[in-house]
Amino acid sequence: MGKSWKQRDIVLMVIFAVVGGGVFYGWDLVTAPLFSSSVSPAVGAMANGIWWISGSLVAYVIRRPGAALITNFISSFFEFVFGSPYGAAAMISGLIQGAGAEAGFAVRGWRRYTLGSMLLSGAFGGVGNILQWLTQYQGYQYPLLTIIGYIVVTILSGMVLGGLLPKLIGDALRRTGVLRNFAIGRSDVSVQ
Repeated sequence: MGKSWKQRDIVLMVIFAVVGGGVFYGWDLVTAPLFSSSVSPAVGAMANGIWWISGSLVAYVIRRPGAALITNFISSFFEFVFGSPYGAAAMISGLIQGAGAEAGFAVRGWRRYTLGSMLLSGAFGGVGNILQWLTQYQGYQYPLLTIIGYIVVTILSGMVLGGLLPKLIGDALRRTGVLRNFAIGRSDVSVQ
């Protein structure tokens, strides 16, 4: 499978990134109570995986190096434009979490797009989130058990919401036939 980007890959990436930005912004608003000072960060971490779903989904569909990182960053830009309460920090999140999600595909040389690859991408997106939480949001100041809880729950959230969910969405779209001109549409379903 060639690694060159086609115009249709770029168009799909941008469309999914804009939609992803809307999802991110909506998720910002819906989950705000989970990130209040009265709730443990480990509880709020359950929601984290959604913030790297667009990158993993686009990477799964077009199967190109850089797709998760670029898509997640563009999504976070639109999250910011739509009025994210996190302001420009949303774009920092998109870059860091997108880099994590991208690393999950890089580990397998951008060749395998199986459930395992998707779960790995989601987990690595969580690592990006954890690094940002520990530094930018002073997560290191919490008690050790809270930090451990945040790490474990974020990784699991990433695997489920940022890995498994985009795979299920991609597979559902594939079955409709709308993705037949993309790498996912030409792949052997038996290895999925």
